[in-house]
Amino acid sequence: MRHILIAAAAALMTCACSSPPKQSDDTNVGTSTKIEGDSTLYGLACEGCTDSVLVFLPGTGGDPVTYDIIDATLHGRVIGKPKTGDWVAVVLDSSNPKKGDMVINLDELKGQWVELVYPTLRDRSSNIDVSDSEQAELDSLLRERMKPIEMGFALKRHYVAQPIGTFRAMSRSDDDPVVFPVPKRYVGWHIYNGQLVLQIRPTRDDSLHERLNICDTAQLLLLTRDSLRLRFSDGPRGYYRKADS
Repeated sequence: MRHILIAAAAALMTCACSSPPKQSDDTNVGTSTKIEGDSTLYGLACEGCTDSVLVFLPGTGGDPVTYDIIDATLHGRVIGKPKTGDWVAVVLDSSNPKKGDMVINLDELKGQWVELVYPTLRDRSSNIDVSDSEQAELDSLLRERMKPIEMGFALKRHYVAQPIGTFRAMSRSDDDPVVFPVPKRYVGWHIYNGQLVLQIRPTRDDSLHERLNICDTAQLLLLTRDSLRLRFSDGPRGYYRKADS
């Protein structure tokens, strides 16, 4: 009897949206991993979503709810375009529980996001005379090493993050004429009240408090099929989607 009840409940959830949702390993994400203090709602986008309304099936269960998202759309606070079956996050208007203040398509947010990063010349204080042939060799090396590389991060299922370009970014030796910036080693991600929080892998020198709280928080500005724009504490950054290898 218990198995019959479970199957019936699963069938009701499947039929709650008029079109079957996409299969996802994140089906319970947001209900099982919601962080204390996060007011965001998590669930599935159902058939009937437009630029004006979001038809939303809560991940906690129940019937679909329709939220007014006209103002969110006009103010660029619909991050990604919700499609039937997509896992989405919704932040409600504090003065109107039927109005979505922000909508984030979490399925679109997942992926590999990179930017082109150029190196800088290593600071060399000593002035050493070199021959023309040595200078030509150095110039050739500089042209080769001054090429940009892709650096960024991957946002994966189950809120796992991974740095991209970490090892290539490190200088080969002290003799290398150029230096790449040290990338952030992101290991996790989540949404917190409409913002993207990227967890940074701690180092041996970090205190226990730092190990528990070290992260970057970014405002989501734009998300399309191929572009992501975030605003960090030091300013906005733009990324493009890198095809999965």
